[in-house]
Amino acid sequence: FEPGTSGWCGGAIYFTNTPHLKSTKFGPDTRTGAVIQAKVNMGRMAEMDRRCSADFGRGISQAVRHGYDSLRFNPGDGDEFVILSASRVVSMRRFK
Repeated sequence: FEPGTSGWCGGAIYFTNTPHLKSTKFGPDTRTGAVIQAKVNMGRMAEMDRRCSADFGRGISQAVRHGYDSLRFNPGDGDEFVILSASRVVSMRRFK
């Protein structure tokens, strides 16, 4: 996994809790193909609003700056889970 360069929460690695990615979640860095099931150590997770903002700021970089390892937000089409570093991915396998 490598962080993308853009997204609601900034350049990061984005996950959903379903194997079917809604087309509304496709961004400029989205690639289609295999579905990967990943186990991710989310650590301390920030809860963000639908624009990926919280009292301490906006995006994954602000969350990490304030002691969080990851974040969860819902832009209106389902939860997204965001990490900054691929080192948080514990394991993965091809789902289909």
